[in-house]
Amino acid sequence: MRRKIIAMILAGVAALSLVACGSAAKSEGEQGKKSDAAVGEQTPGKEPYVIWVNPLVGSAVFTSADNGIKDASKEFGFKLKIIGPSVLDDTQMYEALQNALVENPDLVVTTPYNFSAVQGLYTEAKEKGIPIINISSDSDEAGRVSFIGTDNTAYGQLAADYINEEKNGKANVMIMMANLDTSNQLEQKTAFEEKCKKEYPGINVVLTDEDKGDSVTALQKFQDNLKAHPEIDTILCLEAIGGVSAANAIEELGMKDITILAIDDNEDTLQYIRDGKVWGTMAQNFYKMGYTAGEFARDYLEGKKVDSIVDSGTVLITKDNIDTYQDEFYKK
Repeated sequence: MRRKIIAMILAGVAALSLVACGSAAKSEGEQGKKSDAAVGEQTPGKEPYVIWVNPLVGSAVFTSADNGIKDASKEFGFKLKIIGPSVLDDTQMYEALQNALVENPDLVVTTPYNFSAVQGLYTEAKEKGIPIINISSDSDEAGRVSFIGTDNTAYGQLAADYINEEKNGKANVMIMMANLDTSNQLEQKTAFEEKCKKEYPGINVVLTDEDKGDSVTALQKFQDNLKAHPEIDTILCLEAIGGVSAANAIEELGMKDITILAIDDNEDTLQYIRDGKVWGTMAQNFYKMGYTAGEFARDYLEGKKVDSIVDSGTVLITKDNIDTYQDEFYKK
C-alpha cells in the first residue's frame, strides 16, 4: 500500500517556530558526510536531530502532520526543525530539501510530491548517509527508509465506489488536481478512471484540470469549466482547496444538483458539508503520517527495523458521520 495529498491553503500562513539544532561537528575529512556504518546508529547519549521538510507550510493538512511529528519528538526524545515553502513550488521545495541536507541532520522527513524535481537530492542524501522518510507522497523505494501515507490506488477506487453509489451509476465527472504531474494525485486519478472503466461504465470523466493549489485559480477554473461543460454533474477534488472553491463557483453561477466529493477534513470543507454545499470528503490522516514518521525516525536511528510502507488510512465524511468520525480516525 502506498503514498498521500494537499490542503486548504489558509489566506494567511502561520509561521512555524521550532528549536533548531545543528549536527555534531565532523573532522575535516568527514565534514558533511556520515560513514555507511553510521547509518541507523547513534552515539550513546546523543539526542537525534530530525528535519521535517514540509511541502506546504501553513496548510491545514500539513499543519496536522506538523502536530503529529511534534508530539512524536516530545514523546521519543529527538530535536526537531520544520522548514519548507508556503506555496507549492518545485524550485522552493528543492531549495528547502537542499538546505536540510546542508545541516547534516540525523534523518529527514519530507513529501516528494514531484519526485523527479528532487530526485538528485535523494541521491545526495544517500551518499551523505542521511536517511529519508516520506509521508503523503512516495519516491523510489530504494532511496528512502519508509513511506507513510494514503494508499493512492485504494483511494481512487474508493472514490469511484462512493460516486457510483451516490449518483446511482451515472455521472459526468470533472477532476481537479493541484498539478497535473503531482504523483500521488495521478495515481488516485488513474485508479479512479480504471475502476470506472471496468465496473462503472455510466461514470464518465469529462475533463481533468489543475489549480496550482491556489483558491483564486481554482474558483476561476471551476467557473470556466462548468460554463463550457454544462453536462458536468459531479466534481472530484484531489487537492484540499478544491471542494470549497467548487462550491463557491457553483453558487456564483447559480447552478444546482452538482455533487462535490472533496479531499481532507479541513474546517472550511467540514462546514460546507454541514451547510449542504459539499456532499462529502475523503479525509487522509495527516496527523498519523507525522506522528508515525517521528516514531519511525526514533526506531530507525536506534537500529530497529521499520516497515517500508504504512497505509495511514482514509475515511468518507458526510453529514451522517461528520460529528463522530474523529473518535476512531485520529487515534495513534
